[in-house]
Formats: sequence, C-alpha cells, structure tokens
Amino acid sequence: MRISSLAAVLLLGIACNACAQQQAQTDNPQQQAMRERLQAADTDHDGRISKAEAEAKLPRIAKRFDQLDGNHDGYLDADELKAMASQLRARRNDAQQTTPN
Repeated sequence: MRISSLAAVLLLGIACNACAQQQAQTDNPQQQAMRERLQAADTDHDGRISKAEAEAKLPRIAKRFDQLDGNHDGYLDADELKAMASQLRARRNDAQQTTPN
C-alpha cells in the first residue's frame, strides 16, 4: 500500500551513517528500501531533504512538502518526518480498526 511506503519514509527520517547502519539491521525490507530512497534523495548529504531534493527524487513527498515542513525552513528534518509518521500511523491504525475483516 502506498500509505505504508510513505509512513515508512517518515518513520525512518534521516539519520547519521552510524545510526542508519544500526537501524538497517532491524528494518524490514520495505523500511530499508525507503531509507535508501531518502539517502539517495539527500544529494548534498546534509541530513535533511530540501524541496528541490524532494521534487527530484521524492515526488509524493514533494507534493506535501509545505505541510510536512513544520518549521517552514525549507527543509524536512528527521523530527518533521517522525511527526508526520506518527500522524500517518495513527490514521492507518484508525482505518484498520474501522475496516471490517
């Protein structure tokens, strides 16, 4: 599901290389793929995603960039991605609870 992919992106955030390596050991394959997409999108390796980087490599995030950029500094940092992940996770959980089996 596409929402799961976006949630994984937001859950992962952008971490330092040591943190990324440690986290990679516990990621499921989908989370690992999204982590790799984030790292590839961060072309200047500053640990955050600019709007231009999102537009070039993460079009779904680029469409919502201004909403995700909570402090309006023109970058998505790990805290902003984690905050959005929490919101998406809550929405997904609510949807799963209301969907009949």
